[in-house]
Amino acid sequence: MNKLVALISIIVITSMIALGGCGKASAASDINKEFGTKTLKIKPTKITREKTVSDHKVILKVEVTVKNKSKEAQGIGAGIFSLKNPNHTDYEMHGMKEDVLGHTIAPGQEMKGNIYFEIPVDLEEGWMSYTPEPGHDKTAEWLIVFPKD
Repeated sequence: MNKLVALISIIVITSMIALGGCGKASAASDINKEFGTKTLKIKPTKITREKTVSDHKVILKVEVTVKNKSKEAQGIGAGIFSLKNPNHTDYEMHGMKEDVLGHTIAPGQEMKGNIYFEIPVDLEEGWMSYTPEPGHDKTAEWLIVFPKD
């Protein structure tokens, strides 16, 4: 009887550990999830870190794919994206790169561009939001888990 109780206990503990690991996976990054508006669909496709002259900060590079689903040309730029950490601290967009997102997309076309943010070296994740009109509520939001160097 004691062996049966021990075996059941081991099975229950193993199941709890396995299910606990599954719960962690569901909190993963929203990378490759497509959100946006009725006219634009936006999908982050790659996240990388770039070193800066400071030992305390890095540049986070978020590559996005944007598709114009409307029948009219649509403009999009990196300035309408924001990044916050889990404590709701905002991070500045870093727009000093040639390949920063900022284009007009023809109807039915798709394009890639990059959004850059200056973040602390130890920051592990944040929420990237897309707000097409200043002062309005965000239209789309992604949980981005930042890669380790």
